[in-house]
Amino acid sequence: MAGRIESVVKALDQAKLDALVAFTTSFHSFLETDGVLLLSGFKPMGESAALIARDGRSALVVSPAWDAARAEERSSLDRTVACDDPIRPVAEILAEWKIAPAKLGVAGLETLPHEMETRALAAFAAKAQNADELTLNIAKCKTAEEIEFARQASRVAQKGYERLLEVARPGMHEFELAAELYTYMKALGSDDNFLLMSASQHNPAVCAPSRRILDKGDIILAEITPSWRGQFAQICRTVSVGKPSEALVEKYDLLCRIMQVGMKAAVPGATVAQVTRAMDDVFAQAGYGDYCRPPFMRVRGHGLGRLSSQPGDITVDNPMVLEEDMVFVMHPNQYLPETGYLMCGEPVRITPNGAEALSPEMATLGVVAA
Repeated sequence: MAGRIESVVKALDQAKLDALVAFTTSFHSFLETDGVLLLSGFKPMGESAALIARDGRSALVVSPAWDAARAEERSSLDRTVACDDPIRPVAEILAEWKIAPAKLGVAGLETLPHEMETRALAAFAAKAQNADELTLNIAKCKTAEEIEFARQASRVAQKGYERLLEVARPGMHEFELAAELYTYMKALGSDDNFLLMSASQHNPAVCAPSRRILDKGDIILAEITPSWRGQFAQICRTVSVGKPSEALVEKYDLLCRIMQVGMKAAVPGATVAQVTRAMDDVFAQAGYGDYCRPPFMRVRGHGLGRLSSQPGDITVDNPMVLEEDMVFVMHPNQYLPETGYLMCGEPVRITPNGAEALSPEMATLGVVAA
C-alpha cells in the first residue's frame, strides 16, 4: 500500500489540498469505489473513514469499535481509531493535523446516513472540496497486488462456473442453483459475491434467480462476480440444458469472436468508445446493427469495484482513454432474435498488446445433461 499512499500524496499536491478524507459504509457494491478500502487496504463492516495528509500522515477511523483488532491487523495506515461513530474522531484528527476545511478533500460523504452526513458538514465538510473524482482516479490503474487479487477472484469465478456445470439439472429451482454457487465460492475464500442467474427457452435478459424450475431446452445465463480482498472480478457465461441448437452454437460463436475483437482493440491510448464501436461494428456486419442499443443490450462491459470503477461503462459515449493496468469486465452480451439474450464476458487487464483475460478459461458455450 506504500505506492498507493504515494499516489494519494501526489494527487493532493496536484489538487493543492492538504488532506483527503474518504468515507464508506458497510454496503459494498461491485460497481462502486470504496475509499476506505482503497486508502487503507481494510474492508470495514460499518461507517468508517480513512485520512491521508499531504505530508504522508495517515489514519483509519473504523466502526464498530469491536472490529478494532481486525482493522489494526489489516490496515496499512499509521494509526487506527476504533469507534461507533466516525464523525467526531475524524474532526479531532483534522484539528490535530491543523487541516483547514478549505484545503480538505472529502470523498464518499453522500454514502453516509443523512444524520451522520449532516454532522460531518457542520464539523468540517461544508467548506471542503468534493474529492470523489480524485479518489476514483487514484486507483484507475491497478497495482501488481491488486491485479493478483483480480486474478484470484477470477479463479474463484471460474470454479463457481464449473460448479454450475456439475450440479445444474432439469427440475432444479434457479434459486437452488444460485445458492449452491454462492456457498461454494464463499467456501473457496471469496469475501463477497454478486450473482445474476436465470434461465428460459428464450431469454430477454439476465435476471436475479427466481423459483423457476430448470427444464430441457433452457438457456441458463450466469453473471458470476466474486470478490477477493475487496477486488471484484466478473465472468459472463451461457449454458444449454441439453444439446444446443445449431442456431445457439452459431450465435454464441459470434459473441466469442466479438469478444476477441474487443480485446484486440483495447490497447493503451484507445478510448472506451473506440473499443465499443469495434465490437458493435462486427454485430452490424452480421446484420444486428439495430440491436446494439437498449433494450437489446446495456453496455459492453464496466468497471469493477471496490477500489476503482474506472474506466466506467464500456459504451460508445465514454471518451475515457485506456491506460496500462486498468482492470474491468468486457462482455459483448447481446439479445439476438434467433436465440434470445446470450452472455460472454471476461475480466480483463489492459496491456501494451491489448486486453489480457484474467480468467483461467475463456467463455465457450456450456452444456449440461437434460
